[in-house]
Amino acid sequence: MNKIEDQYLHIFSPTGMWGDQILNLFSCYYHMVNRGKEGIIIHTAKDLFDTHHKRYVSTDKNILKFWSTFNFVKGIIFDVDQRTLPTDAQNSNYNLFPHLNLPYDDNFQYDLSNEINFSLFPKRFTYDIDQKSKIAVFQPVSLKNKPVELKKDFIATWDKSVSSLLEKKYKIYVIGSSEDLDLVHEIYGHKSFLYLDNVINLMGCLDIFESIELVMKKADFVLSCDSWAGWYGIASRKKTAYAAGPLIENGTDSHYLNCIKNKDVFFMDYSSKKEETDKNMAKWIQNNA
Repeated sequence: MNKIEDQYLHIFSPTGMWGDQILNLFSCYYHMVNRGKEGIIIHTAKDLFDTHHKRYVSTDKNILKFWSTFNFVKGIIFDVDQRTLPTDAQNSNYNLFPHLNLPYDDNFQYDLSNEINFSLFPKRFTYDIDQKSKIAVFQPVSLKNKPVELKKDFIATWDKSVSSLLEKKYKIYVIGSSEDLDLVHEIYGHKSFLYLDNVINLMGCLDIFESIELVMKKADFVLSCDSWAGWYGIASRKKTAYAAGPLIENGTDSHYLNCIKNKDVFFMDYSSKKEETDKNMAKWIQNNA
């Protein structure tokens, strides 16, 4: 069939998985500019496939709101289904750009927060933070969408990394859901990093939009488990130390690394290595934060 050629880059993105969103939009911004396109049209479905649990789940409506805050996102079309994605892409009126499988310039640098209209966020970050101090945002644990059999290897060790940030005179703001807070108490105990001086616990206090604004607009440094905060920190050119999980380590999800650049601002090691990774990240923090 004859495809419609227009001024936009047409892509597929699922309506869920917050980390995937910034990876998709960061790489597609590069390809949009490189191909002389005027914006991006997102093609999607009204549910999505949870690859880790092998099931279909409902659309996260907040993802649609998030897409609408990007200056270069010019439209959303519900014309593909992940169950029949190759066929639907072939039958679409537009050529869908294969960004996940297309390497691009490793030296590309950009602060993607420049393309986000934060005034459109349904909830803004208004927490009173110490503007005179250096701000680190820390997401210590996120196991919600992780495969059960691999969860222990997604749990990182943080003692030396947190100490290094405190030695560098950072105020550390800890983020995550109330369920994540319960996990911190379960995994790290009730005398964990949450109770150190100059560590402010915001777990369970912020929604996703407030948290994104904190990471992308307020932070000077991001310390992150294998979850969205690390990717958003890198995409907004924050110095970032990222403890990647076993799916990146074993190559299953390594293709996502092709989507993000800004390689001069981040350090990545693997959460499965526990104390060794903590030591390596602490050393990087000492030299770079």
